[in-house]
Amino acid sequence: MPSVTETSSAAPAARAVSKTNLSLRRYRKSVTGLTAVELAALRSALTRMIALSDDRGFEYWAGIHGLPLPISCTHGSPLFLPWHRAYLYYFEQHLLDLMPSGQPVSLPWWDWSAQAGIPAAYAAAKLPDGAENPLAGAPISGIPAAQFNDENMPQVEHTFRQPGPVGPNQGPAGLPSGRQVAAVLALKDFDDFTVQLEDLHNQVHVWVGGTMSEIPVAAFDPVFWAHHTMIDRLWALWQLAHPGAGVGSVPLNLPLGPFPTLTVAHTLSTTALGYDYAAATSSATPA
Repeated sequence: MPSVTETSSAAPAARAVSKTNLSLRRYRKSVTGLTAVELAALRSALTRMIALSDDRGFEYWAGIHGLPLPISCTHGSPLFLPWHRAYLYYFEQHLLDLMPSGQPVSLPWWDWSAQAGIPAAYAAAKLPDGAENPLAGAPISGIPAAQFNDENMPQVEHTFRQPGPVGPNQGPAGLPSGRQVAAVLALKDFDDFTVQLEDLHNQVHVWVGGTMSEIPVAAFDPVFWAHHTMIDRLWALWQLAHPGAGVGSVPLNLPLGPFPTLTVAHTLSTTALGYDYAAATSSATPA
């Protein structure tokens, strides 16, 4: 599979929000393809981000998706993919800011279409040295108690998961299959593509269960970011297979709030945002 390359020359260049240079392209990899050094860098950056309590911290960025109010995430509309691409971009930039100069880190994707369950890197509660694994879960903090209620989300202080059945032929109770992914990638119309890709996205959230199945707190689970990186990768693959397809009727100059520098147009090219998806053997390949 080739790397996903720039699919539109119409998007204006994005301004970096961190010290990183956009000319030094980052390659996002499958979590199962990370080296020990790359996995350690991801865990280190996330641990540092969780320790911060200001607008550089994990609490702040996880909270943008849902609680604390206002809920900013966009679902059920053609903005689903552009908004989440912008969200991932900013989150990754802040991870980069927390690493020593010259030490890279990038968001990996979780290829749930392999139907193998939660990746081992995210599943183990403890690391071999006995330390807590920051990818296994995270505190849910910074949300006023009054914003929790039994109707939208009972108060919870830490993420947890209740995953569904693993393996093929589990139907809607299982994870989406490679065949389902291929069918979505073959769609030619952006509006059809985004609706059906979001359906697969929803299936994964429900499969993971626990706090991942609740929009108000889903982004506090570290596996959320690997899941959404997979969704972003599938959009990038679809763009590669359908050059010039655009984003339907969505205005390209529409700002993607609450992100200060990005419009829909900025999200049409991963390379303009300084990253690409590394080539890898995967069950989720373009049709």
